[in-house]
Amino acid sequence: MFTSLSGKNFRTSIRYWKIFIIYITTLGFYTPCLAEDILDNLVFDLASTTRYYINKNGKNQVVNNQFSYGYKGEIKLNTKFDFSQFKDIKFSSQVFYNWNNKDEERRYMDIRKANVYFHKGENKFGFGIDTFFWGASESINLVNVLNQSDISESIDGKVKLGQTFISVSNQFSNGEITFIYLPKFRAINFPQRPSYGLPISNSNLFENNKKDGGYAARALFYVEDYEFAFSYFKGTRRQPILIRSSMSPELLTPFYIQTENLLFDGVYLTENFTLKTEAKIGKELGDGFTAASFGIEYPSYLFSDVIDEVIFIGEYIFDDRKITAETHAQNDIFVGTKFEFGDASQSSLRMLYSYDLDYRGQYAELSYQHRFLDYFRVKAKFVKVLTASSEERRLHALVGEEFVKFSLHYAF
Repeated sequence: MFTSLSGKNFRTSIRYWKIFIIYITTLGFYTPCLAEDILDNLVFDLASTTRYYINKNGKNQVVNNQFSYGYKGEIKLNTKFDFSQFKDIKFSSQVFYNWNNKDEERRYMDIRKANVYFHKGENKFGFGIDTFFWGASESINLVNVLNQSDISESIDGKVKLGQTFISVSNQFSNGEITFIYLPKFRAINFPQRPSYGLPISNSNLFENNKKDGGYAARALFYVEDYEFAFSYFKGTRRQPILIRSSMSPELLTPFYIQTENLLFDGVYLTENFTLKTEAKIGKELGDGFTAASFGIEYPSYLFSDVIDEVIFIGEYIFDDRKITAETHAQNDIFVGTKFEFGDASQSSLRMLYSYDLDYRGQYAELSYQHRFLDYFRVKAKFVKVLTASSEERRLHALVGEEFVKFSLHYAF
């Protein structure tokens, strides 16, 4: 479902999308009123994009796509059906398409969502494709482990690809418990830039040749000002380890390992601030590991005449897996701020900076969004690794790959 235009998985995506179109068309043919409701719930987002890397060549010295342009589009549909024998059937779909003139790996389509959820008594059943979100932190979500990251869109792992699933949930007075089966595993498709020091092989290695989506369970609770969840996941880890294999020493080869996680995430809301935490313990490559994050968000209204609300962010992330960690945060503090301003919060700005307490690596990103007229908005983002030693492999690989991206969106 996610690869270059000529790939086998892309043809699979097209097949899924054709099934979706036939499904919608069939509903419209038999039930015109229903089709009208569906059209009322369609949202289109079209954008022209540009990307500029400050340095001319990537670190692997193979590609030179310093400046590139392209376009992307997204279609969303959320609707609810009430048939005579079935009530409260919710259908959601989200299809994303991207094209870039320089980087072939940025030419792809992905079905983020195409799912059906329905209730029977206190139980809720679901199947299809979905993007799940688990977590509470602003910087990095350690417990958001079900979907593969779309690093063509965002290198921090915040943007996710669709994941096939079957689920059943039981809802009770102050929460719900959910069991999820994930039949398919999806490998990351690495873009040419930002580069990681060497070209990345299109072939992947898997621990014990296992390549499974895995299964998971989650118990979510709401208790007064607390929201927290205990989760479990077992399957192929979504983030690979990049290794130089003897078969192709001139390339970095993604090595996907098996992982088993016990997870916790929670939020505590007060009148003056919000506390957040994520934690997980587990087993990988025969060893146990621990990772955790702790954070606080503090809103300020000191500049309310100009800025609606300023939120100050402070987080700490610890991960004892060192070079096999899933992110660059192993003993890092994050500080930042985000705020909205203008009439009806037309503009928003977000700044984030991280500092590694072990190796003194520094990372910074700045993002800005402004909405003008009724249908247009612009987005811009700047990312730079300020410093990183060779011991800090994940961050060191991105040194010198700072970039700016800009997009103009038309949504209707």
